[in-house]
This record gives sequence, structure tokens and C-alpha cells, in this order.
Amino acid sequence: MKWRISGLAAFVLAALSTLAGTADEPKPIPVTRPAMKEALDRLKFREPRLPFPAQTEEEGADGERRRVNNGFMRSLYLPEELRGGRGGSRGTRGTGQGGTRQPESDTGLDYAFSVELFWITSRVNNCHYCLGHQENKLLSAGVSEDRIAALDGRWEDFSPAEQAAFAYCRKLTYEPHLIGDIDIAALRKFYSPKQILEMTLLVSRYNATNRWTDSLGIPTEEFRTFTTETSEPFRNLKSSVAPFDANGGSAQAAPAAAADRGKLETREETEDALAACAERKPRLPVAEESDARAALPEDWPEGALPQWVRLATGFPRTGAGWCASYEAARKHGRLTPELKAQIAWVAARHDRAWYAVGQAKKRLEALGYSADDIYALDAPGDRFSEGERAAIAFTAKLTAAPQLIDDDDIASLRAHYSDPEVAEIVYHVTLAAGFDRLTEAAGLPLER
Repeated sequence: MKWRISGLAAFVLAALSTLAGTADEPKPIPVTRPAMKEALDRLKFREPRLPFPAQTEEEGADGERRRVNNGFMRSLYLPEELRGGRGGSRGTRGTGQGGTRQPESDTGLDYAFSVELFWITSRVNNCHYCLGHQENKLLSAGVSEDRIAALDGRWEDFSPAEQAAFAYCRKLTYEPHLIGDIDIAALRKFYSPKQILEMTLLVSRYNATNRWTDSLGIPTEEFRTFTTETSEPFRNLKSSVAPFDANGGSAQAAPAAAADRGKLETREETEDALAACAERKPRLPVAEESDARAALPEDWPEGALPQWVRLATGFPRTGAGWCASYEAARKHGRLTPELKAQIAWVAARHDRAWYAVGQAKKRLEALGYSADDIYALDAPGDRFSEGERAAIAFTAKLTAAPQLIDDDDIASLRAHYSDPEVAEIVYHVTLAAGFDRLTEAAGLPLER
């Protein structure tokens, strides 16, 4: 990992250099809460993996005008049609002091609770940028420091309903391929089907955001503060949320390898899984065709709506926006339709998201791909260009192991694509991460 170094920061970072990692290594995972706070503070000095102008003094002079680096990176590299495409089930009631968002829930989920889910997702993915933002949001919402610390390793401090949601969030983030009926049944003891769907939408979106901010190495805004005091019960408590390889008594640990998803299914096994997907029934509520159509823009294409659209428009106020953003990504941007569809296929295969696999297969078939061409993407050879192979390898890694992304992964893309194209490749992988989790957790049946 690279770092921007200036003034006093150079001295501080030199003292911490043994914890910072190197360019060919993923950043370490903080094991304890004090180590996490130090890591979040160090992220202010990280060098982004795409060129990124430093904030000017004028931009940082007024708290109402402080630059949010995530949004700035999007504005630098993504076409206007793609800049707002995070999806999700929350709108905003406006902004409070310092630009703090005040989201509305479609089903009555508490705002702080939704941010706690974002915190857990970011901790699992080792996304320090998003962790820092959620820390600030939780404190601004009145959540105590000790409650935030308990999110990382003492879930017994929370209600049974909260613990069930936290466990679902962690599993959907780290092991989406294992989500099944039993996971939804565990939530139904405490939440309505619509609330479970909203949580799924949120966690899916959070996984997308983590992969964008962290893989591009976006630095934390310098005005944020993290190095606060940690109370005694939590000072040496080791995380039970973050996946890491234990490293003795160190406060930092190496990221764990991706959750063991095994080898990709064979072509025959995949076709069997797609056939079974067409027969299954949804685990989460899907809107009626007429209700879904009423929530969509008037210029939405005619014809039967796909299941994913009917699922999202169960939230008419925000679901239609998520659908429009997803479709905009297919239609706009610098990448070829072939590369976009390849990314969707590779991500879905590694997530074992069978509805998404089926959707990606149809996209590739519409582009003239034979079955042999499609399944060749699972182990791409000479039939694909060096650039395509680099994008496919990157997609597989960011999909299954975002904690392991390092500078070399982005550099491998920059060897074949322009910086705006690299940003769009990352963006499409993030879209797939969200789409895969949402559609597979919901158990959507594949259209015939």
C-alpha cells in the first residue's frame, strides 16, 4: 500500500511503518479496537491507486464544504450516469450539520441499527474507509463508544433480534454462497419479510460500496478523528467479526484467505443448478407485476418484468431508483457490453449466485457467445485478450476476497485500460457483488 507523506505525518508514519504493509501486500487487519483506531487514522495518508488530487485548503476550510473522497473519486472517473448507482433501500431526509445524512427506512428499521450493519460489513471486508465513516455516523447518532466496541466481539451485549441480524449480515458478506432457508427462518423470529428484504438490500449495497472505496485505495478525509480512548473491557478484546489469520499476540494480523468456496462447479453441475434455480420459490417478497410496473419510469421497456426488478420495486420509493441505476450501468460507460457481461458472469460464478449466473449467461448469449465461449470464462485462455484475462482475474479476486486486494491488482488493470476504464471495471464488480447477494439471498427463480 502506498502513502501520501508530508510534514509531521512522515514522522508518525515512519514510526508505524512496520504495521503499514507494502505495495505487494494487502493491508493488515486490526485485531483489537485500539489498533483499529490507529489504522483508521493512518488511512488519511494513503496514496490512492488512481491519480487523486489532494484537497485544497479552501475545500477544507468550511465543514459544510468538506470534500467526501468517495464521491470525489466517483466524479473524477465515472460517467455522470453511473455516479449515483449504489442502490439500496434508503432515501434521505436532507442533510444535517456537516453533511450528515438522515436516511429513512421503508419498514421502520432504526437508522443506527442500519449503520451498525454497515460497520459489520466493513469490518468483515477490512474496508477502513467505510469503517471510519460508520464510526463517525454512529457517534453522531448518539451510539456510545462501548456499544461500537461491542460490535466487534461481544454480541451478547445486544438483543437476540440484533444478534440474529448481525450474524446474517456477516454471513451474507463473507459467505454469501452459504445463505439458505435456515438463515431467513432465523430472522423471521424477529423481523417481518419486508424488514428482512430491506436488511438484505442494505447489506448488499454495503458490500458494493466497500469494494469500490477499498480497492481504489481511497484515503479517509483528514478532518475525521478516530484515536479516542477505549475503555478497559475492550482494550485487548480480539475481534470475532473480522476474518484474519492469527499472528501471535500482535494487534495486527494478516487477512484470512477467501472463505472456502471450493472449486467452481463443472459445466454439467452449473447447468443442473440453473435448472433447479428456475424451479425454486422466492424466500423474500416479490411485488406483483402491476405494482412493480407502476413504480417504474414510464419509459421502462415493455414486456414481462424480470424477478430482480419485481423484488427491488417492493420498495416503490427507492427500488425503482436502484433498478434504473443497474440498467444505466448496462447501457452507459466506456466498457464494451462484452466486458460488462463477462464481469457479471465471473462474479456470479464465484458467489454461486445462480439467478445472477443465469442472467449473465443470457447477456452473453445475446452477444453471440456460444456455450463453449461462456464456460471458457471460468478458466480463460488464449481465446481472450490479455486485458480481458486481467479483468477476469481481478473480478474473481475482488468478488471472493476483497480483503486481499493490493496495489498490484489495480496496476494489472492499468497496464491494459485507461484510468476511467479501470474505475468502471471496479464499479461493475461492485454492482455484481450487490446484485449477487440480493438475488441469491432472496432465492429468486430464474426466468425460463
